[in-house]
Amino acid sequence: MICIKASTQRPLFLLALLMNRILEISAVVLNLMYTILYLNGSSWCYLFGILGPVTLAALCLRNKLYAEPLLQLCYVGFAIYGWVNGGEEWVVKHWTFNQNLPYIVVSLILALTAGVLLKKFTDAKLPVADSVVTVFGITGTWLMVNYVHENWLYFIMINSISVLIYVRRKLYVGAAMFALYLFMAVDGYFELKLFYAW
Repeated sequence: MICIKASTQRPLFLLALLMNRILEISAVVLNLMYTILYLNGSSWCYLFGILGPVTLAALCLRNKLYAEPLLQLCYVGFAIYGWVNGGEEWVVKHWTFNQNLPYIVVSLILALTAGVLLKKFTDAKLPVADSVVTVFGITGTWLMVNYVHENWLYFIMINSISVLIYVRRKLYVGAAMFALYLFMAVDGYFELKLFYAW
């Protein structure tokens, strides 16, 4: 009877692993399309800004990352906002450190509070890091869809932390996506135009 039970669990484990990889690769492709199209000023980016986060949210839930799906749902909302409010020509604004400071302070307080609550009341893996990525991701995305250039600084930090989270959870394709996002954020901030197609 033990042999039968073990033999039925192995295919289920392999199926779950395969499903994780399919979700992970799909999320990577869709989210990379969003960022590449955004860097190139295409409003088509927002379609991928909906599909990619929905896929990544499903992957995170399957892997007990509970704060990040909230971030992904916010990304969907921001993509809809950007699509509805974006015009043909994007006008980028630059903010000073003092303009960013209230966003940084509030985000830090919310992230630490969420991290403590997740650690205390759930079985979340890496709750503080997950919460920092989530809260600062929401802040950075709000700046992004409102064309504030300094959003890229938020994403440099967020993507650096995300690489570490995904490696720790053994989601290596996702970690590679966030590493590429990190380079894209550096490209966006310094306007290196490495990922510009036209």
